[in-house]
Amino acid sequence: VIAFSPTAIVWHHRRFTLGAFRKQQAGYGEAESMLRFKHLIFFGPTGTAKWRGQIYGSPRFSWFINRPIIYHGIFGEGFFQSIYPSPQSEIANYLSSIEWFVLTLFLFGLGIFLPILRIVPYLMLGGTLCVALSYMLRARIEPKFDTIPARLLVMFLAFAQPLVRGWNRYFTWLEFKRTPRGVIGTHEKMPSGKAGRGNLRRRNYWSEDGVERNALLKSTFQLLEEEGWSYSADTGWKEWDIQIYGNFFWSVILQTVTEYHGGPKCLTRVRLRYRFVTTTVIINLLFLAMIIYRDLNSGNVDLRVLIPYGIFLLFLWTRARRLKRRVAEIVDVAAYRLGLQRIGKRGAEDVIR
Repeated sequence: VIAFSPTAIVWHHRRFTLGAFRKQQAGYGEAESMLRFKHLIFFGPTGTAKWRGQIYGSPRFSWFINRPIIYHGIFGEGFFQSIYPSPQSEIANYLSSIEWFVLTLFLFGLGIFLPILRIVPYLMLGGTLCVALSYMLRARIEPKFDTIPARLLVMFLAFAQPLVRGWNRYFTWLEFKRTPRGVIGTHEKMPSGKAGRGNLRRRNYWSEDGVERNALLKSTFQLLEEEGWSYSADTGWKEWDIQIYGNFFWSVILQTVTEYHGGPKCLTRVRLRYRFVTTTVIINLLFLAMIIYRDLNSGNVDLRVLIPYGIFLLFLWTRARRLKRRVAEIVDVAAYRLGLQRIGKRGAEDVIR
């Protein structure tokens, strides 16, 4: 709330048990993920909110170098002399994130087979522990409760909090970042029976009445809502108009442009592109790591790894093709509702001439 409305007042209730604290952080991660669909511009690539505020006295690795700055005014005569703390450390955020922790575990696994990498995950884990240690040293605890177990508890909470929050953020995002199978499996019906056929990458629609891309996008949004698709719209900073979430492996990017050819005549071009989902990248990296390891150790190509990987790639291709064809059907139906005439590549070239 603070990130979206700086004037908001938020009342925080203390959590007195570890279980209650875990549920609180899990709820924060889930809320971040759900907000991300509507406010993509306020979130980074990992799903964390982007803002310049400070909360909970976040760790600053430069606290032992840079002290807070106090504005005294000229010759010390300034009114309401304010203190400006040193900025929050971005490095600390990265070192304590769940992405960093997962990468540490991945390198630890590789280190079992590649001795040259064995020291790297320990150094990475040391950086994560330094962040938690910074919290422990900087925390303000009432003197009667300021004991060694209390400090260690603060360190543990600082270590676990971003992991719990990130875990729930990712899994909520993956849960809502896909469209139900039943929706994808239900095909559109058009009188011509040609919805979704032809070139799936580029679609061209001709209008004699001045119906252009904004009307087509509005009709597409309406269809997506009617059928229950998961999607995000352009925020003004994206290179696409609509991002449609299909399954755990793929999403489809939709881009549109309208060309005007005198009077009300116009040609709207639609381009559909695939986009990887995080799970696709992770699984492919695991397969490639296994293939490289086998090749380095045996010097031969291991078919026991290559064949399953080839089957998986074929599975990915079929899922991607199916999703893209389904999105093309939606665009065709949206255009049909507006009275747009779909034309092929040659027809579009003839129009330009």
